[in-house]
Amino acid sequence: LSNGGEALDAEALDEDGDHLKGLDERKRAAVLNAMMRKQAHRNAQKGRDPSDHPEPDEEEEESESDDDDDDAAQRHVPPRKSKQALQSQKMRKQAAERQAAAKREPEKMQQERGRAKPGKERLDREKALDEVKRREIIAKKEQEEREAEAKREEHRRAGRDVVTGTAMPPHPGHEVGKQGEVSEQELRCRNALKLRGTQWGAKASYEDAWFEYKSASEAGHPCGLVGMGEMLKHGEGRRMDSAESLKLFRAAADEGDSAGHRNLALCYSSGMCGDLEENQAMAVLHHHFAALGGDPASHMAMGYRHVHGTSVPKNCNAAVEYYTTPAEEVVRAVQSFRGVGIVEKHPLTPNVHKPAYPPEHDEDVVDYYQYSAARGEPSAQVALGQMYHHGARGIAQDVGEAFKWYSKAAEKGDGGAMGHLGNMYAQGTHVKADNKTAVEWYRQGIEKGNPVAMAGYGYMCMYGMGVQQSYSEAFKYFTQAAEQGNQEARFNLGTLYIGGYGVVKDYAKAIYYFTLAANRGHMLALYNLALMHLHGFGTPRSCPNALQFLKAVAERGQQGLGLQRAYKLYHQGQVDKSLVLYSEAAEMGFDVAQGNAAHLLDLGATPFTANRKDKALRAFEMSAQQGSMDSEVKIGDYYYHGWGTERDIKKAVAHYRIASESRMAQAMFNLGWMHEHGVGIPQDLHLAKRYYDMSIETSQDAMWPTLPCLAGLWVRIMVKEAITQADKWALHLNKEYRSLGVDIPPSTVWLPWFQDHWDMLCISILFGMLGATLILKVSVVSQRRAMQRDRMGGRM
Repeated sequence: LSNGGEALDAEALDEDGDHLKGLDERKRAAVLNAMMRKQAHRNAQKGRDPSDHPEPDEEEEESESDDDDDDAAQRHVPPRKSKQALQSQKMRKQAAERQAAAKREPEKMQQERGRAKPGKERLDREKALDEVKRREIIAKKEQEEREAEAKREEHRRAGRDVVTGTAMPPHPGHEVGKQGEVSEQELRCRNALKLRGTQWGAKASYEDAWFEYKSASEAGHPCGLVGMGEMLKHGEGRRMDSAESLKLFRAAADEGDSAGHRNLALCYSSGMCGDLEENQAMAVLHHHFAALGGDPASHMAMGYRHVHGTSVPKNCNAAVEYYTTPAEEVVRAVQSFRGVGIVEKHPLTPNVHKPAYPPEHDEDVVDYYQYSAARGEPSAQVALGQMYHHGARGIAQDVGEAFKWYSKAAEKGDGGAMGHLGNMYAQGTHVKADNKTAVEWYRQGIEKGNPVAMAGYGYMCMYGMGVQQSYSEAFKYFTQAAEQGNQEARFNLGTLYIGGYGVVKDYAKAIYYFTLAANRGHMLALYNLALMHLHGFGTPRSCPNALQFLKAVAERGQQGLGLQRAYKLYHQGQVDKSLVLYSEAAEMGFDVAQGNAAHLLDLGATPFTANRKDKALRAFEMSAQQGSMDSEVKIGDYYYHGWGTERDIKKAVAHYRIASESRMAQAMFNLGWMHEHGVGIPQDLHLAKRYYDMSIETSQDAMWPTLPCLAGLWVRIMVKEAITQADKWALHLNKEYRSLGVDIPPSTVWLPWFQDHWDMLCISILFGMLGATLILKVSVVSQRRAMQRDRMGGRM
């Protein structure tokens, strides 16, 4: 456009550019070419050289449309300008654009710098945050390492394996069971607790205990209120007064005492305190507060509730956490050589697992051993010493008496007594700890081949007590004792394998030996198995297995003493006091306590226990949750008769079937009777007979109650078959002799009449039989008289 004389006016074209704004680039180019051709044509008409205005490309011409040409031709063509004017205008425009660009350049640079500056600051901030996070991670790892090292050191001091945390054999150097400072009033309450006879080996003195509690309460300590409340609740030296005890518990709980909250929880759970109604939600609340205060009984109660989901969510991990506290308390007692007695569980009703023995039975056993020991029998002296040592068979724990009987048996050369004396000298039980004397007793027992002495000597070699430390020697003697069934040696072998002491570390073998010891009731072995199953050492992680072992350990503590006291009270005729103790133990998850409490409530022999069928049913359900088949049968009875709940035959059948699958003869008998009579389930005489036969096979005691039922069942089956045969014969005769007018009705016609008039029919049959008997008798008598007359006539 700039090489012609009078070319298109660019400025005019710009002004007219509004007409081209709606078009795309290709159409705009076509329109401009058309305008150029028209301008060239006008110049040619005026005598100018057309070559000054070159034609557009042929391709562009071909791409144009006729419509575009017409539109362009009709548009306004601005006036022409000279070439110089056009060039000067273009130069001015270019200069203006350069000036505008020069003005915009600083602003653009400044904007770019502004944008770059925030980006840099952001990067700097991100780097700083990354550095902070890195330092936090390093600090966290260092803190975790310090905590782990502190935990390992704590485990070392407490006699635990530094890796697994499992308990090691107790050692006098282990720092376990350390107590903080105790106030004078707390000492009074602890002394009163011993005077009440609620601890191992303690003898009861209720008046002195009441005085101690009263002094503590007057001094403002809540433990005195709790103690007096417990004595009133259990009737210890006072008349039972649950209403007054409830007031004392509330006063102690208001001051934040954990024992006060625990007793309130027990009252809300059982509903046996004054006029307080049962409220499981409040029971959970107070148990929670008591557990926060460290009360072991409430820890066990909350753990049991989380196991079965009783008023709280069912959660195995939460249950493990709650049971860990009382279990560790028992472990500390064992490792500190404090006396831990035996918790004896006696059911009040006999079952297939354990018969119910009265306390007199234990007294007879103790009398036998005392008589034999007095006569100088070493085996009886050792057995009696063990009873005193552990507080078994109703004997109060007395390590002094145990030492006396061990010494007498050792003088007669008994190897077991020598081993037990070595243990007492090594642990400092009743005597001052003396490693040298302990080793001497152990060596004498080893010469007799006694496993207790072998295990004790291995223990001394393991820790280097009185002998040179040698894990290989310890392993040797532990192995010899374990082969003879010594549970302590088996546990010690497990600790060697778990820590790799003198042997290659092997968690699987550790679990094997711990299991052998745990089967014999070894508490530390049970605890170690719980930790190994919980954390997956040598076995897959299993929360239920860990929970089972922890619960077993926790139930070996002081809380189990209430079972033995309740058992004695029951046989002394103090049923109400026995029920209160059993109810408290049942709340903590003791299975035998749940069954015994249910049994007492079921009997309702006293005004305190009468009319509590609903609570009896709940206790039976708690016991059944822990596998008691006797309780399953009783629950079925309660649903069948509607005791303490609405009658529900289907639920009764369900519980009977659960019990029958565990070979309970009573449940089988009940199902047989229900099948025989069609009660709650379809009538099936053959299935009823099967259940009756199974009950006799399961228990010989079920024979005499079942035989009459089998006889009656046999009669029913025979009658049913006779009726079936009668219907068949009636149908046959009707077909054969229908022409003769024979029409014998089926049993559906005459059987209902017989069922409605069976009594009259039976009486008629009886009278008929009686008449036939009389006729027969008269006939026989007449014949005899005739024969006698004939004989007399022949003589004459």
